[in-house]
Amino acid sequence: MKNMHDKKVGTFLVENGIISQDQLQEALELQRDNPERLIGEILVTMGVLTKEELVMALEMYMMTTDAMPEHVDEWLDQDEIDLLMEKIKNESK
Repeated sequence: MKNMHDKKVGTFLVENGIISQDQLQEALELQRDNPERLIGEILVTMGVLTKEELVMALEMYMMTTDAMPEHVDEWLDQDEIDLLMEKIKNESK
């Protein structure tokens, strides 16, 4: 089921002009060969996004969808997650 969630993140990135449909396709193809890797991690490895851009995109994703992508903690360190959660809390006040 995890892939469905990752696809939503990928779709969100495309819809918001953060990555192209081609870049998403390429990342999804790489993910098929490495199902344990996350779409965001693959995009960073491909050089499509920097880790900072990915963090910002995830922040946008979480604020607009109210969802926490699964396994986000595997490729963001705890400080980055805490910062994101803090920011979201502050902006929802």
